[in-house]
Amino acid sequence: MTDVWQLPTIGRWEKSCGKHPTQKPLALLSRIILASTQPGQWILDPFAGSCTTGIAAKLLNRKFIGIDLSLDYLDYGIRRWAEC
Repeated sequence: MTDVWQLPTIGRWEKSCGKHPTQKPLALLSRIILASTQPGQWILDPFAGSCTTGIAAKLLNRKFIGIDLSLDYLDYGIRRWAEC
C-alpha cells in the first residue's frame, strides 16, 4: 500500500440523514479498519460523531462501541447506522 491514499469524497448517501462538520469518507474508515483489525474484533470510537466508524465496522463484520457528548450527533449516527 502506498503512503498516499486517493479516496472519493463523502458520498451523497453518507449525508442523507444530515451532516457532521468533521465527517470522514466511509472508504477511509473502511481502509483503516481492514488494516488494523480482524473480523469479529471490537472497535471503540470515543468521538463517534456521525458513526462512520460504526458503519464501516458493521459492513466489515466488526463489533462497535461509539461514544459522543452530543446527543444530536449520536442520533444522526444511529439513523445512518440503521440505514446500512
